[in-house]
Amino acid sequence: MTSKAFCPGHITGFFTLPDSTKEHFNKTGSRGAGFSIELGAKAEVSVGEKGWVIEVDGERTAFPTVEKTLFNIAQGGEVFIETDIPFSQGFGMSGACALSAGMAALNDLGEDPEKAVEYAHNSEVFCRTGLGDVVGQSMGGFEIRVKEGLPPDGDIIKKEIDREVVIAVLGQPLVTPDILNDPLLSEWIKLFGNDCMDEFLPDNGFDKFLDLSLEFAENTKFIKERVGDAIDSLRGQAKGSMAMIGNSVFFFGDTDKIVEILQEQTEAENIYVTRIDNKGAHLI
Repeated sequence: MTSKAFCPGHITGFFTLPDSTKEHFNKTGSRGAGFSIELGAKAEVSVGEKGWVIEVDGERTAFPTVEKTLFNIAQGGEVFIETDIPFSQGFGMSGACALSAGMAALNDLGEDPEKAVEYAHNSEVFCRTGLGDVVGQSMGGFEIRVKEGLPPDGDIIKKEIDREVVIAVLGQPLVTPDILNDPLLSEWIKLFGNDCMDEFLPDNGFDKFLDLSLEFAENTKFIKERVGDAIDSLRGQAKGSMAMIGNSVFFFGDTDKIVEILQEQTEAENIYVTRIDNKGAHLI
């Protein structure tokens, strides 16, 4: 028997880090805001004997975030994952793979697939591959993580928004754990992330989110040359920013015009047109 699940990708516009990492993983993570997208990861799982065999896009691989999630569920089995978008580009793909695999594994055992949210979130926090993606991906839509952690410890606001978005990869992958574990970068993220949250929460509209996302990316100095060129080329044409944390961008507006401009910055195969996903992770 096998089970299948899909988890959307996720893009964070701005975020801030917890002051302490000593809390239980359920109570920690990141505060911030982001949205899920219809491109993501599909996992097919068959629970079996000891040891997990994980295959991603046709290649067998070691995947600590997925493995740690699955070992909370069973001692072994086979996992086949298909992804729509690249890893390490700010699209939440580690979380998408972990959550979809966990949901499929639990369903294969006849258990509640929603328990995978806790396992995948805790795994991401432990591996430092993400701090808030799984929370957003579990519910979909445009989410505001008012208080870090999983509900009921965390406080999450979800808004359903039906909009098309263009995303594009403009450089080499970024290693999320290296950034999150860097003391100086962490302090910059806290400083400007807290400022964004303080300004955003009284007026948490989507356009305000887009404005603050660009402000956060510029203030933290995350933007590199090619990402900066793409952002500059679209100023006044569309609203968007750098996807946290990747050499990539996201933009809302006239889709055809955005694609046309981005094709001057990168190859067509690095540009994706998708929509906000309001459903969240689910069995298929």
